[in-house]
Amino acid sequence: MVAQPNSGNVYVACVPHTPVIQLQESQKQASAGFWAAYDARVAEFDAFDPELVVVFGSDHYSNIHLNLTPSFMVGHAAEAIDDCGGLPGKLDVPMDLTLALSRRLMEEEFDIANSYAMKVDHGFTNMLAIFFHRKIAARPVIPVFINALAEPRPSMRRCRELGEVIGAWAGVLGKRVAFLGSGGLSHETGAIFPQYHNASNEKLRHYIVNGGSEEGIPEKKWHDDIARMMDIGSAKLVEGVGKTSVRKEWDERFLEVLASGDLAQFDSWMDADMIRDGGQGGSEVRLWLAAVAAGKAAGGKPLVVDYYSDTTTIGVGAGVVHAPAA
Repeated sequence: MVAQPNSGNVYVACVPHTPVIQLQESQKQASAGFWAAYDARVAEFDAFDPELVVVFGSDHYSNIHLNLTPSFMVGHAAEAIDDCGGLPGKLDVPMDLTLALSRRLMEEEFDIANSYAMKVDHGFTNMLAIFFHRKIAARPVIPVFINALAEPRPSMRRCRELGEVIGAWAGVLGKRVAFLGSGGLSHETGAIFPQYHNASNEKLRHYIVNGGSEEGIPEKKWHDDIARMMDIGSAKLVEGVGKTSVRKEWDERFLEVLASGDLAQFDSWMDADMIRDGGQGGSEVRLWLAAVAAGKAAGGKPLVVDYYSDTTTIGVGAGVVHAPAA
């Protein structure tokens, strides 16, 4: 008898992963509505008590550089670095399950990249730090990397299909599985994380291609400079003098389609249009799409849009969505 997905065993949540979120965690009154929605999702997650967490995350030239950038990658062992907005430490990655997942993906014609020494930055752990109550190894987690930063990025169709395969696989494990999508919504990151062709100087281009070096930009300086920019930017946003690149109409259209359940509508969303209308950081909605597609394929319940605002102090389109377990 073939096992069938069980909606009571599936939970989905998606939130932004900007470092500003952790910088402002002690002053939640600055964006009270956002934090109320975020905290409610964490409480639901705790009550669901997942036996396995699949988190879809990205990288910001911290560990993955342009000398070799996969579209998709599964981590079989993973450690988080101590970057701005992240939480360092080893993740509890169940290798028996990650290997089974990679085999299933290959059977379904995903030539998935695999890492036995995966390093992740705040693109994964900004969210995990809060959902795991700052205990990075609190729960078994499978980290799934999606390239949302560097050209060429995978199509929305393939991100949807990736989520569907992962969800169908996880939905019959007989475990309570949570799918977390980290990133977005609209914001512009091109000045901080440039593409190869528009790096402002050769030292910067050398870093984004090869990583840190004493001849170019040392890794510590890269992260220190970002942390300094984030501190300054966060303070200005809280004071009401910081500018954002949030695109409200684009965010609301994305959330409308995401909540419709007809995720194939995203197949026609072209990368160039997304960057133009949602900013380079808006490309991270791929992570939300994969997580929601996974939850749906696993037998989860319909998605709920809990919150959206273009005027919070976190500097990005502030969306929070979830699919309840019951």
